[in-house]
Amino acid sequence: MAVIDYSDNLVATSVEEKVAKKLYKHLISLGLECRLVPDGTMDFEYDYPRSSLNGPTPGIASRGVIKTNGDIDYIDVLKRKTVTKSEFAPGGFYGMGIAEGTMWKLRFFLSFPSEYVLGPLNFGTLTKVLKGRFHSKIDDFLWSGYGKLTTLPPGLVADDVIIALDGDKKLHELMMHALLKENTITVSVYSPKAKVNYEISQIVKDDSYWYKYKPKKESHAKILITSEWKTQKDILPDSETLQAYLRIASNIKSTVEKLRYHLAKPNSSN
Repeated sequence: MAVIDYSDNLVATSVEEKVAKKLYKHLISLGLECRLVPDGTMDFEYDYPRSSLNGPTPGIASRGVIKTNGDIDYIDVLKRKTVTKSEFAPGGFYGMGIAEGTMWKLRFFLSFPSEYVLGPLNFGTLTKVLKGRFHSKIDDFLWSGYGKLTTLPPGLVADDVIIALDGDKKLHELMMHALLKENTITVSVYSPKAKVNYEISQIVKDDSYWYKYKPKKESHAKILITSEWKTQKDILPDSETLQAYLRIASNIKSTVEKLRYHLAKPNSSN
C-alpha cells in the first residue's frame, strides 16, 4: 500500500503538534518510511477529540497521526493532561497550588480489509524485572491473555497469535530490551469510541487554531498495539523498540493472512 504523499507545505500548516513532528523526524532517522497526516483526517482520531489541552482543563486528545509504509499502518499520538491541587503530577509543575502533568502514549494501528472480522483478541506482556543498584534488566516475560483471532474451537486452525509471537526468537530478543522502557505492551481488537460519518464533510471545532471542514478517512484499523503512558522524552522509541513493534505487527499480519478465508464475513446474498 503506497503512502499518501502530502506536500511539506500542507503538513506544515495542518499538523499543529510539535511532538508529532518530532516523532516523525525521529522515525525517519531510524529508517522507517512514513508520512505525517494532516490533523483530523483519520477516523480513530475522534476516539479522543482534538484539543490543545491548554489551560487548567484535564483530558486526553489525539495530537497527530503518522502513516507508515509497513506492517504498522498508522501511529496515533495521544496527549493526556492531569490537573491536581497541591499534588505532584508526573511531567508537571507547581504554581498557584495547582500541578499540571502531561503524559504521552503511542497507538499503533493495523488495518485489514473491511470484510475481515477479528477477535476476541486481547493480551499483553507480563514482565519480570531484576532491579539493580544502578541498572535494571528484564529477566523474562510472557504473553498473557486471549490470543485467538477466531471463535473456532481450539486446535481447528492456527489462529493463536501468541503462539506465533512466542515462536519468533528475534522478537524475544528485541522485547527483552524494549520492555525496560515500555513496561507493558498490549495487543487487542480495536473498538472505535466514536461514530464517524464518512459520507460528508463536517465542521470540526476545538480550542486550537484548527477550525475547518475535515473529511473523515476510513482507516480500516482493526488491531491496536500500545503500551503505557510516558513522559514526552520517553515516547521516542529507540531502534530495537521500534523493531519489536514492527515484528509484532508482522507476525499478526502474517497470521491473519493465513486465516483470511476464516475471517472474511460471509456474503449477505448467500
